[in-house]
Amino acid sequence: MSDKSQLAIILIFISLAISIYFCINPKSLIPGGYELAIDGYVISRTLIIIFTLYLIAKIGEFLLKQKD
Repeated sequence: MSDKSQLAIILIFISLAISIYFCINPKSLIPGGYELAIDGYVISRTLIIIFTLYLIAKIGEFLLKQKD
């Protein structure tokens, strides 16, 4: 297995692990002291996390499909 494919697999597993963590523990998205008025903050922060994880997974897939 080449170094690029190992890196790609690691990136895919990291993004999967982070996604699972936020699904299990959604309170980690809420900063302390903002429990009542943060709907927009949580939604925007969640969308940023989702987009970042999507990009990480796509980079991993690109590295896996890339031929040496």
